[in-house]
Amino acid sequence: MAAPLVSVIIPNFNHAAFLRERIRSVLGQTVADLEVILLDDASTDDSVLVMRAFTSDPRVTHVVVNEVNSGSPFHQWRKGMALARGTWVWIAESDDSCAPDLLERLLNYHATDEVGLRYSQSRIIDEDGIRKGSMLQ
Repeated sequence: MAAPLVSVIIPNFNHAAFLRERIRSVLGQTVADLEVILLDDASTDDSVLVMRAFTSDPRVTHVVVNEVNSGSPFHQWRKGMALARGTWVWIAESDDSCAPDLLERLLNYHATDEVGLRYSQSRIIDEDGIRKGSMLQ
């Protein structure tokens, strides 16, 4: 099996309320050549049930659930990196969402440059989906 272009790591702890939207926004990307690695850090809410609802999608390659909380998101990032097979890695925080063309735009940005890191602007959106500002404000 060929390695995917992008490995998307979604580390989670108690974000069941946001997780479904996050996973849908990743799986709905215009760049389809990706794998999704779902990591749960011993959540006490319904996060694991939300994650398991997406296992029928072949792009969801891993669902890893910790029995004990690691105490740091960086432990989860490292765990995801060890599982990742993609050329690019995107750490997609579990309480966020993204535009469907985010990956396409990031991957096409200065495509001729040898850039090892890419990032995007963030908007602040409340739990009702109402835009409250951006990280530049």
